[in-house]
Amino acid sequence: MKTQGMAHQLQAIQRMVGRQTYALFMEQGTGKTWTLLADVERLYAKGTIDTVLVVAPNGVHLNWINREIPAHMEGNIVARAWRSGAGQRYMRSLEDLFRVRQEGESVPLRFLAVNIDALVTKKGYEFCERFLLSGNAWILLDESSRIKNPDAARTKALMRLRRYAKGARIASGTPVTNSPVDVFAQMEFLESGLLGTTSYRAFVSEYADVLPNTHPLMQNMVRRNPRAAFAQIIARNPDGSPRWRNLDKLQKLLEPHSFRVLKKDCLDLPDKIYKTITFELDAAQQRAYDKMQDELRIDLGNNVELPVSELAALIKLQQITSGYVNTPLGVRYVSDDNPRLKTLMDAIEDVDGKFIIWARFREELDAISAALNEANVSCVQYHGGVSRDDREAAVDSFQNGDVRVFVGQPQSGGIGLTLTAAETVFYFSNDFNLETRLQSEDRAHRIGTRKNVVYIDIAAESTIDEQIARNLQRKQRTAAIVLGDEVAAIEG
Repeated sequence: MKTQGMAHQLQAIQRMVGRQTYALFMEQGTGKTWTLLADVERLYAKGTIDTVLVVAPNGVHLNWINREIPAHMEGNIVARAWRSGAGQRYMRSLEDLFRVRQEGESVPLRFLAVNIDALVTKKGYEFCERFLLSGNAWILLDESSRIKNPDAARTKALMRLRRYAKGARIASGTPVTNSPVDVFAQMEFLESGLLGTTSYRAFVSEYADVLPNTHPLMQNMVRRNPRAAFAQIIARNPDGSPRWRNLDKLQKLLEPHSFRVLKKDCLDLPDKIYKTITFELDAAQQRAYDKMQDELRIDLGNNVELPVSELAALIKLQQITSGYVNTPLGVRYVSDDNPRLKTLMDAIEDVDGKFIIWARFREELDAISAALNEANVSCVQYHGGVSRDDREAAVDSFQNGDVRVFVGQPQSGGIGLTLTAAETVFYFSNDFNLETRLQSEDRAHRIGTRKNVVYIDIAAESTIDEQIARNLQRKQRTAAIVLGDEVAAIEG
């Protein structure tokens, strides 16, 4: 390796010696990519592997090829990234991965990095299969929580590809994002039965209290669809949190097969500082919010209420707090004066230097960018609608150029980026996904951060914003128990 590892990274590599499968549950910013690359180099030097398939979220897979491998590795390396929909010229360049070597020519270490969603395409899957079969192959799955759903097409595709690799590593700082059962498919990918069962249904029953078929909610679901009798609905505590059990047992099962490290334990990083700025909905927003709450609920009797469409309800309620709502006829604005946007613009007047603004919805990103431009504050946008090249340029201009504000959608930009130029991070809006929140926080708080990072949430009083905050806190506490971070979570 061209670069030196830190003590915790070297410890992780030592743990992987002699192991064909292993999980690196290293918190974001602790250098798990370097650790994986150093482990690959070790295995290549021994003659164990020469072919590495890197599977990562979209955009992150490019970061492996364009930044991480060139920065840390040297020697006889051929590294390429798969691009869905690439033209013939680019596809011909990928053939270098399969070039026949001359007699006496050393075998290179070959990397193919692929966006995990490309695995569900026929062309992407077949190319990865061909690549794995062409040498002594291992699979590195970066941000492994992307396969937490065993029934997802990308999970099934990756499980099939696993048969062609001699070994595998998974890595994620947030393997438990929604619930403890998130870890099942991730560990099953490494080795079938590693957590004591190959049945996801049995796994859920072991670690959650499942509603009996006599429960009113289950009976109502079965009346509408008899197949719902086979559904597993997790019981809730009085505060609305899911009812888990046996989490200490799950933590002990994970421990021999994984390495967990937190930034506070291995890095001398500045602190994270959290603040919340609240605002009140204006009269028009409040009327729309109350009406939407009433319209999107039905009564099942026995004091049980169920949203007609929970996802639709949550999204529309959250949109209203930002001054608009999406309808089949287009965007309808429910507030002439957007209090959330006004609160943000007032807050940035007190901020020095560069900062990040994360927002969940594209309409919010556009409104924020327009307000910043009107205030003569330079900014760039980063979301799925921005081209690949423009996203790369946005990161560089923020990190190294004159652009002051990075306006991003955390679902697209909250993973795999380094945005340490920021000392302040605003959350204009959040969602219920713990991984999205933690990953996006750590774009600014990682190796290279020199000053405290201030995180400021913009929240509407007595609304869905408070429910989201409580939900994220509960998920973080649960994840901490499963991963052995229990004390840290309680103190935090």
